[in-house]
Amino acid sequence: MTTALSVRSRLLDGVHVWGRYTIRPVGRTMWSSRTLVVYPPGTNTRERLLLRAWHVWPAVGALVALAALVLAAEVPAIGATTALLAYGGGFAVLARVTRSVRPRVRSVSVTTFLGDGRREVHGDERLLAGSLDALSILERALRAHRIRPVDFELVWADVWNDLPAAVPDRVHRPS
Repeated sequence: MTTALSVRSRLLDGVHVWGRYTIRPVGRTMWSSRTLVVYPPGTNTRERLLLRAWHVWPAVGALVALAALVLAAEVPAIGATTALLAYGGGFAVLARVTRSVRPRVRSVSVTTFLGDGRREVHGDERLLAGSLDALSILERALRAHRIRPVDFELVWADVWNDLPAAVPDRVHRPS
């Protein structure tokens, strides 16, 4: 039995409640990449929405800035100022509201070079594949009401714990 996500659920929670999986196919550079991003277990709907906004703001913010430029074509200085304020302001606001959850997000990436007639893999391919399988299979079971939410969160926590923690930025402070 397949369950479709409601539009409301997809807008609020995204495709996955646990994070996102991104594939960048082979391009002119002959590199492809796959990235699994896992939110901390227990991340609520508001936090997921804000993390997704943080992730897409570079593109969405550019569109907002472009719209500001177009709408203020009569007065270029005001349009440019509005565009810069909107773009930068979006980053500032999103950075502030996601500051507690962003450092706890974990990820694993695998890049593959497909040139020179050989396949060269960088990253932990087994960790990525195993983590993605565990999360995807159990998320489908959760949506089909075959497992309890607490059981899903236990596996989500196991996967999150297996992924490497982000290295915090070190701020140099004079002695």
